Amino acid sequence: MKRDSTRPGHALALSVAVLAGAAAGTAQAQSGAQTNGGATLEPIIVTAERRGSDVQRTPDAITVVSGRRLDENFITHINGLNGLAPGLQTTKTAGFENLVTIRGVGSATPENGLTTSPGVSQFVDGVYIANTISLGETLFDVERIEVLRGPQGALYGQSSIGGAINILTNQPKLDVYEGSADVSFGTYSLTRARAAVNIPVSDAVALRASIQKFDHKGFTKVTPLAPFRMDDAHDGAVKAALLWQPRDDFSAVLTARLYKSDQHGDAQKNILDPDPDPRRATQDYPGHFELESQLYHLNLRWDAGPFSVRTVTAYQGLDHEQRANGSRSTFVQAGFYDDIAAWNTHVHNYTQEIDILSPEGSRLEWIVGFFGLYQTGKQYVLEFQRFGGGPVTQAELTPRPDISSNPPANLAYGNISHVLRRSWSVFGQATYHLTDDLRVTGGLRYNHDFFRDQAYNFSAFGVGSVANRRTDETPTWRIEADYDLTPDTMVYASYARGYKPGGVNGSSGQALIAPTFRPEKNDAFEIGAKNYFLDRSVRLNLAAFYYDHRNFQYLQTDPVPFKTGMSNVPKIRDYGLEIEAQYVSPDSRLRGGASLSLVKGEIKGGYLSLDAPTANAVIAANQGFGVCAFGGQFYNPACWAAILAARPDIGGNQPPATPKVSGSLWASYRWDVAGGALTGKAQYVHRGAMWARIFNDPRLDRVKAYDVTDLFVEYVPNDSPVRLSLAVTNLFDRAGVNSRFTDPYGTGQTSQQFIPPRQVIGTVAYRW
Repeated sequence: MKRDSTRPGHALALSVAVLAGAAAGTAQAQSGAQTNGGATLEPIIVTAERRGSDVQRTPDAITVVSGRRLDENFITHINGLNGLAPGLQTTKTAGFENLVTIRGVGSATPENGLTTSPGVSQFVDGVYIANTISLGETLFDVERIEVLRGPQGALYGQSSIGGAINILTNQPKLDVYEGSADVSFGTYSLTRARAAVNIPVSDAVALRASIQKFDHKGFTKVTPLAPFRMDDAHDGAVKAALLWQPRDDFSAVLTARLYKSDQHGDAQKNILDPDPDPRRATQDYPGHFELESQLYHLNLRWDAGPFSVRTVTAYQGLDHEQRANGSRSTFVQAGFYDDIAAWNTHVHNYTQEIDILSPEGSRLEWIVGFFGLYQTGKQYVLEFQRFGGGPVTQAELTPRPDISSNPPANLAYGNISHVLRRSWSVFGQATYHLTDDLRVTGGLRYNHDFFRDQAYNFSAFGVGSVANRRTDETPTWRIEADYDLTPDTMVYASYARGYKPGGVNGSSGQALIAPTFRPEKNDAFEIGAKNYFLDRSVRLNLAAFYYDHRNFQYLQTDPVPFKTGMSNVPKIRDYGLEIEAQYVSPDSRLRGGASLSLVKGEIKGGYLSLDAPTANAVIAANQGFGVCAFGGQFYNPACWAAILAARPDIGGNQPPATPKVSGSLWASYRWDVAGGALTGKAQYVHRGAMWARIFNDPRLDRVKAYDVTDLFVEYVPNDSPVRLSLAVTNLFDRAGVNSRFTDPYGTGQTSQQFIPPRQVIGTVAYRW
């Protein structure tokens, strides 16, 4: 009996097309095929489960965003996907991180990326990106992005407890010489230049090279440092990929990708800033952000007949340097300064993945594999503070060569950390076709993770070192069944466990925070339906889920200053409904789509927890002759006891970055005009109100809802390689708040970061 070859093999994580260096099966989310009954929606081919398959035949909640759609909405960073994939939220934090959450599960440990794992894993062409800083890189040469919603425990393993994001770039092609170039100009002095060329060197060798340069002036003026601005962009990227395919059953792709960013950093506006203008920040210490990354990987494919082999061997290097105004204020206004003169991170990451797959189309399809990771990291932090006195001098904020052994009086915190992470896992998954219409899948993965943090902490209050380590060994799995009710309707149900490793805290002498924190687990139950209607001119997908989410990792403050670290909330319940729909008219001129996400989450049971604002309030109330007088918070157990007694019960609170309602609507129409085709598109995105932290403090954590409307117009002359377009993002110039951030360290200031203002961008593109 012949099996349906469009079924996925439920393989492990990544794109077989990319691994093979062949980008066949490009997502056609907005394309139409003409039939006798009119236009129909073309299949969207995904490779999220290693074998290419129609998303409508893949029993998982997957959203595909094509490179075309990224261009139409001028989405340049991963946080531009908010609202486009149901349940996905990307929030900026601390001025240098993007934390990703799907369905309320992700990361809530900002400023600790070196010692924790992301809760939504990111892959670039099959390579696992094991840090959160790289999420801020500008998107480059993207063919499509696949967003997998829900834990991917059997397929992706650790760090995929909330889901996974696969970024698939354009790959070399044999026998085709082609290229493209475009240049964009816009408001805020925006310029973006991109070029790519595919060169068939021989019958078996092809090279693709691409380059991008992106700049714009900062959106936020910083006073009294004018003309200094933040929220600017000055970055560039290059990529070269070499394909060797001596025969049909073997290919190798060697890729090198370099990225560099040098800018003033994201604007973090204090919620107490006296200037009401969201695009002006009253601060007196200039920020700086610099990031260099390099990614090299070799992707091999060998189809041996009875099985296929896929391997990905990769190295990623990251160098990040940052300085920031920790008070998000001025010395004159606040009466103190809290300035971070250095927050530097350096990471070396080595990964290896090997997958062995059964042939497609058999009754039993299977995959077995191995994943290994070896990571070393170094972090260097200097934070200066002074309360009262005269004006700040530059000498006070200049690091000295002997600063770690002889800290100055105004050094509030210094840290040198060396982190080692080792991870490996073995996995297997199989799909059995009980009938042509009914299939069952089972997968199991064994995860082994090891963290070690050797930290040296130094300040005017003393010096000390600590060495903490943790090992986790955890199985994860997925069980699923799906059934074709009709050729156009599939239903499925699944039970999966996702896992995020535990980790270590880089300090000692805490009164509350443990040296290590436990792994996070998520048992997920999901049912879904994938449907075509009206002769396949309408696509409608639905998914409902229920999560038993345990040991949620978050940042908790210790009563002893500068001892903050990660802790675990015992239990959270999350549940929700997601809807995605697309439409194409019979003449293929009108297209549209919509997405809707409804999510509810709650901490179950009572749980006492401490944050920096609560601790600071207790310290302030116990000055004078109180238990915290004369710096008692640094040495007096009675002060620590008073702080612990003030811990609020956060039971019943909602998880962070989880709006109850979010979604989008879009529609486009194509007109035939003199000499060419004119296409207009409008998109509306709504992100509902949410909480920034697990503490749900309405003064500090409430992030209001916002709405954004984007417009796009494109003109393509007949028989011409030229394309002209105009994009308007944030048409009504809404000052929506992307996120709020309460600094868990230092003075505990709360700031907020705004979405970009209205931008008008014109593009001229040429393809040959």
